[in-house]
Amino acid sequence: MPKYVEIGYPIYEGMPVYPGLPEVKIEPRERLDKGDDWNGSVLSIYLHAGTHVDAPWHHLNNGKGIDAVPIEDFIYRKPLLINCPLGPNGFITIEKLEEYEDLYEADILIFNTSNWKHRETDFEKYANNFPAVSPEAAEYIRTKLPNCKAVAIDTLSIENLTEAKGNGYFVHHAFLDHEKYEEPTMLIYEDINPAPLVGKKLISAFTAPLRIKNHDASVVNVIVEIEE
Repeated sequence: MPKYVEIGYPIYEGMPVYPGLPEVKIEPRERLDKGDDWNGSVLSIYLHAGTHVDAPWHHLNNGKGIDAVPIEDFIYRKPLLINCPLGPNGFITIEKLEEYEDLYEADILIFNTSNWKHRETDFEKYANNFPAVSPEAAEYIRTKLPNCKAVAIDTLSIENLTEAKGNGYFVHHAFLDHEKYEEPTMLIYEDINPAPLVGKKLISAFTAPLRIKNHDASVVNVIVEIEE
């Protein structure tokens, strides 16, 4: 029987974020128990903290902001979970992708590297030397999978950030660059939790980003329809 599950993490004050990024803060403003007319709070969050989606403007000054990405790009009819358990600094390869018969029909690839298992128990391990998509696999996805609109991963970044500084953030550009490649831009979801999807048949998926004008990303939840 179909059901919906969430693979985005909840937002809360003090939640773990990539080392060096601003911490999430939730400031209580009005409170009923203090005599105010309602409960109200102010959220301060870096747009790449927690589960989020990267817009092209994240790495391209002439790329679309999150408000300009067509809404249909956030709706997926053929999601595919790629189970690819990897250790520190491991890479998702073309060979791993090609193990999946449904690869060429998929419109979003959700990578389960098993890194999510460390997020609640050992965030330092989760946040450092995490697995990533290899540059070769990123270019393969962008050029060989015309149905794919997005990728999602259970790490803080889609690419190895140590290598990225030396190769001009090749992986992010492979997905986001609208000039280098003929195919449309792909979206990137980072810091997702694929645990509810393991062993399930995926039917569809969707997200609803905040339409923040002319900006680089949005905090987001990802909802997946599964068949148990």
